[in-house]
Amino acid sequence: MPKKYKDNNKEFHLDVDMLKEQYLDFFYMTDEEFQENIYDALHFACYVCFLKNIPTKDILSDEGLIHSLVHLLKKNTRKFVEIKQIRKKFNEMLIIT
Repeated sequence: MPKKYKDNNKEFHLDVDMLKEQYLDFFYMTDEEFQENIYDALHFACYVCFLKNIPTKDILSDEGLIHSLVHLLKKNTRKFVEIKQIRKKFNEMLIIT
């Protein structure tokens, strides 16, 4: 059942079951499928990092999750990151229980 929360006086709906399903979708993707769905993965990561209140350093620093996902967006910056390491971090940090 969706829950409601407020951010800047705006009401949003949070459906934990849907988040669990999305997490599992990403978890079971191949690296190629994950790369093809990188925009969705990035959006999911932003949302879950916010909900879990993950420290900024862990998501935006040079080796942070969001920063690393952004590198996957463009071919010329993918060489700076390893998708296997990013996926491991993604799976560990964003698990929905």
